[in-house]
Amino acid sequence: NNDTKHEPAVVIGHQYCCSRSLSAPPLIKPMMIVARRVAQRHHGRIRSPFSSNFYNCPQSAFFSSSSPPKSEQDDDKTKTKQNTSITATNKAVIDATTTSLGQVIFLNSSKSGTAILASLAIGDPTLAVYAGLGAYTATLTAQSIGLNEQSCRDGLFGYNGALIGCVTSVFGPSFVPVGVAYTMLGASATSVLCASLNKALSQPQWTWSFNVVALTSILRMKPLEAVAETPATDVAATSLSNSVGVMDFVASPLVGISQIFVVDSALTGAGIIGSIGMYSPKLGVHALGGSTLGCLVGLLFGADTSDVIYGLWGYNSALASMAVGTFFVHSREAIALSAGSAAASAALFGALQPVFGSLGAPCLTLPFCAVTSACYLLDGQVPGLRLAKEPHSPEKNA
Repeated sequence: NNDTKHEPAVVIGHQYCCSRSLSAPPLIKPMMIVARRVAQRHHGRIRSPFSSNFYNCPQSAFFSSSSPPKSEQDDDKTKTKQNTSITATNKAVIDATTTSLGQVIFLNSSKSGTAILASLAIGDPTLAVYAGLGAYTATLTAQSIGLNEQSCRDGLFGYNGALIGCVTSVFGPSFVPVGVAYTMLGASATSVLCASLNKALSQPQWTWSFNVVALTSILRMKPLEAVAETPATDVAATSLSNSVGVMDFVASPLVGISQIFVVDSALTGAGIIGSIGMYSPKLGVHALGGSTLGCLVGLLFGADTSDVIYGLWGYNSALASMAVGTFFVHSREAIALSAGSAAASAALFGALQPVFGSLGAPCLTLPFCAVTSACYLLDGQVPGLRLAKEPHSPEKNA
């Protein structure tokens, strides 16, 4: 009926409302169905025009569970990541520190370095602490100033610091706080000097950094002057009271190996040989053979018997022999060079010992550095002598 009047309809939300009737015209109802389906598809349910946001909010917004808010969870995750990062960094520094102790005798191994530290503790616990402190300080310094990361991990910036700690323990101040300060300052200096020598030298830096830093202090303190001033009669009486047996000479090569770390102990030397054997059995033969040759050269030169027994003629020779075994391809020529370098290091030690003794200081590892530098330059000069492309040990050099 065209005369029928309909009151205006209003669409609110997704509902059709009419002031007179809730029934919708025929054309509008299908549209409402389509609208409902679209709404259900996109919203999952139809919102009532009278519904409140309070009822549509999830219950967890008002009745929270035991888990913290999202912002707190993010903070916890951030803290966890930071703690994990700090732990990983500390572990890396500790691994580099123990590797540094191994690198004193060319062992790129954290396990061997740990075994060496344990061996040092047997002979001299205080020295072991100083050695670890020196290696740790030098490594941390190298990382802090941004030196080569791989070299830091391989302990190449820490081993000179370990030797600084050993020398400070024996020749340094007896007052512990001062000794710790000397060790940390000296070890830090070796890291910087190592970085300089890496660019200046066309070969490994050996222990030049250690010698420069240590002798700078030792030549001023002159720790051997007290020994030189001891009356000769007292020395003779002491020598006579301590009878020398055959076993003392037999053990002298092991003592010589322990003297690399300034320790006078055959037991420590045996532990160090075991640490080398874990890394490379043939390198252990180089070490023991080199120290033995050094002691024999000392006896042939008529050296003081006590110096030979205390291993002073053996440690430079052991280092030189190990250096040849580490950097040259294993061959008969390399074995001959290893023996020759051991004998030459002992001979040079015999020449330098009186000179530095008159200055009240030991010559440290200067004989080893000088002889090994000369041996390194023989690459390609003598048939059969070749440097390894990736120096490791006699077993792996090729």
